[in-house]
Amino acid sequence: MIKYHFASLWLALTALMISSTMSHAQIVGKDTVLEADISEDNVAITTSFHGTNLLMFGAMSGAEGDDVVIIISGPDAPIATRRKENVSGIWINTKAVTWKNAPTYYQIFSNRPLGDILPDSELNRLKIGYKELPLTTEPTNLTKEALDGEWREALARTMGDANLWKNHPDAVSVIRGALFRVDVPLPKNIRPGEYDVRILHLRDGVLLSEKFNTISVQKQGVGAMIYRFAHDYSLFYGIFAVLFAVASGWLAAVAFRRS
Repeated sequence: MIKYHFASLWLALTALMISSTMSHAQIVGKDTVLEADISEDNVAITTSFHGTNLLMFGAMSGAEGDDVVIIISGPDAPIATRRKENVSGIWINTKAVTWKNAPTYYQIFSNRPLGDILPDSELNRLKIGYKELPLTTEPTNLTKEALDGEWREALARTMGDANLWKNHPDAVSVIRGALFRVDVPLPKNIRPGEYDVRILHLRDGVLLSEKFNTISVQKQGVGAMIYRFAHDYSLFYGIFAVLFAVASGWLAAVAFRRS
């Protein structure tokens, strides 16, 4: 609750100073200002982490009817999509594509549906939407049309089912074209790393100003130690995991024999 009171106070002060404050914004149009902040720019993942919600808020020198689009993405990682086919009555994976630089989290928030804000040509030019992500794949004999079509759609469905890629129309509240706010969900299955935040202020389909920010998500506690050990010493972690599994099985067998 304290954070929400602070956010309201911050917004009010920003609205008063907006005519003279010109820092931290990339100005695209004349006399246009955009300011934004987030309730937490450092998120800790502990063993009890089950997801969280962040409050993003800001102010702009806008007008009634202006639009706000917020894109949050990161970190990139290899992600595989596979196609299953019925072979002699058995469903097996017959083809696979590995996207080498797919964002593990890609969510778009807007005050109304993207299609009502921008035409497809502008979404393409401004690189908004999963269809515009500059994804690369492992060598494959599939055509570019297939990769940008059915395989990219399959990737979007897979990530959407995991609540990691989503569009949130009508999620951004814009007040009198000057203030905006949105709740940003971070699910429990997010990865640690740096998350890029891109905020766009638009009017009648024209980009007026754009701002960038970051959110840092890091593991802490025992989980962080295990995570770093697994990544920095993967061979030893694998050996330890095998030995731990064998020891656990042996102890369980001894316990059952005694009982």
